Amino acid sequence: MNILEKNRELYRNIFGIALPIALQNLIIFAVSATDTFMLGRLGEIQLSASAQANQPQFVFMILTFGLAGGGSVLTAQYWGKKDLEAVKIVIGIVLRVSAVVSLILSCAVLIFPREIMSFYLKDPAVIEEAVKYLRIVGWGYFFFGISNTFINIIRSVEIVKISVIISLASFFLNAVLDYVLIFGKFGAPRLEIEGAAIGTLCARILEFVIITVYALFIDKKLTFKIKYIFKRHKQLSKDYVKYSIPVVCNELMWALGITLQAAILGKLSTEIVSASSISNVLQQLATIAIFGVANAASVIVGKKIGEGNLKEAKSTAFSIMIISFIAGFLASVLMFVLRKQFVSIYNITEETRILSENLLIITSVLVFFVSVSATSIVGVLRGAGDTKFCLKLEIIVLWFVAIPLGLAAAFIFNAPALLTFALLKIDEPIKSVIAFIRTLKDKAYRNITR
Repeated sequence: MNILEKNRELYRNIFGIALPIALQNLIIFAVSATDTFMLGRLGEIQLSASAQANQPQFVFMILTFGLAGGGSVLTAQYWGKKDLEAVKIVIGIVLRVSAVVSLILSCAVLIFPREIMSFYLKDPAVIEEAVKYLRIVGWGYFFFGISNTFINIIRSVEIVKISVIISLASFFLNAVLDYVLIFGKFGAPRLEIEGAAIGTLCARILEFVIITVYALFIDKKLTFKIKYIFKRHKQLSKDYVKYSIPVVCNELMWALGITLQAAILGKLSTEIVSASSISNVLQQLATIAIFGVANAASVIVGKKIGEGNLKEAKSTAFSIMIISFIAGFLASVLMFVLRKQFVSIYNITEETRILSENLLIITSVLVFFVSVSATSIVGVLRGAGDTKFCLKLEIIVLWFVAIPLGLAAAFIFNAPALLTFALLKIDEPIKSVIAFIRTLKDKAYRNITR
């Protein structure tokens, strides 16, 4: 096979995995954008409340990514080795852990909603609205935890299309219920922010039902059964703990860092919270394809290593990183160009509008670095089994550089909100450079199968 044919095969593999994931991310973005847009029509209090009330779920979502990602380090390589039994045992281990974690976090947000929201917000009116939202959404954490974990880990065995179907069904149900219940349409009561929460809860339950039916009765590729959730395997359990702890800690430390950043901004003003919420929505849109490529990179690199092709895994990783540079640049340009048009759809004050537009200028630059860091860390290095390095990088740069700078700017020097925001996000440029250099090193690539 010549180099041209190999590249064509690589690109087919990348986009065959990345496009369904990107489409799923687009639909997830549409769900978030729908909630943000509809609540934004009610006013800044409801918009800020929902944005901050979703911070615990954001941490939870990232935690499920970590649980699945830790398992994916193993499943992708065992998939390349063609050891299907090991793949299913690891998935069962991951689901067991996810179920326990989901129950614990669900209980936490249901029992202590006010305490949690007081951490993120200072305005009593906004806190009250956020508590209303969290008390309903919290019931969906268990369903979300199981379905999200399973959807993410089966990507490692190249099952990606079902996630699109699930996301589409979830989007339509959430959008319809949001419209009906937020604004009181078709004879339904006008529930405002509680209506948005009910829509989200129902969507989570639907996701759980669909993935359960698919996994147990429809899928013929993995043939997963309930018995694997209870099946014990001492060595694979040890391997999962060994390789998942750095991934889980990595994701958790990142998520806690992001949510602490949100809390810092939340203590400044309602305007910066609203502006940040708008910025986050557009950033999600701009990075949809990027995270599709990152997830594809993890699967492909891990599979190559499982097949015993370490040299090819490294050359594949480099090709994927080039794609990330291009995708990141295009996403940055797109975000910068569309920032004013996007902000104009929200019912916000002139002060918040100007702040949002300026915030989006900073975010548009950051998107390029997010592309490089995500593809390097979440994609290449994780698939290569280099999880400890990723954890060290995340902790040092985020917790010892970005967050201290942001805290100092906000509460010691009383710096402008825009400068505080920029300093809180300084970790992305630093991580992207270091992580990319790491992908070029032979020691980053290791076969962890037995």
